[in-house]
Amino acid sequence: MKNKDYVSKKKPPANSSKQKNKAPFPVIKLLLLLALIAVFAYFLMYLKGDDLLENPLEKLTDKPVAEKSKAKPKTELPPIPEDEEWQFIEELENKEVQVDSEELQDKGPWRLRCATVRSEERAEGLKAQIAFAGYESTVKAYQGTSGLWYRVDLGPFERKREAQSVSHDLKRNKIFGCKIFLWN
Repeated sequence: MKNKDYVSKKKPPANSSKQKNKAPFPVIKLLLLLALIAVFAYFLMYLKGDDLLENPLEKLTDKPVAEKSKAKPKTELPPIPEDEEWQFIEELENKEVQVDSEELQDKGPWRLRCATVRSEERAEGLKAQIAFAGYESTVKAYQGTSGLWYRVDLGPFERKREAQSVSHDLKRNKIFGCKIFLWN
């Protein structure tokens, strides 16, 4: 095989036929763009409600071509009453409001129910997750209308705020769906 000398090889001339032909100037695209700009400008003037669209000669000259009959009547405000007495101001100043304050009481112990599932294995698995979060839960089986169910409950809590706090802590540990109920 013959060794080629690329360094001493002559470069092809600049006006070679191997160069790509440049695309012609896009006149059609330019005309479409100008037409779109003109339509948009007309639309904006239409929205503005400018009278230039109706009669352009009237705006260009100092004298109006035709007198407009659309004169808006000026609305005048009624005069301000001098001595007007407001009855409700005096009534509100002298009014006493009776408010019965009842103490809110917690209605009893609260329960946090985290799941109701069909299989005992899933209930025990959730109980283990709750135990890793640092809380003790119970799994109770009960007979429902459609078969045997297992509930995972926490509690009892004396205040609802305590149950909410535990619920937020369980959410931070990626245990979602716990609801707060009264302990009945």
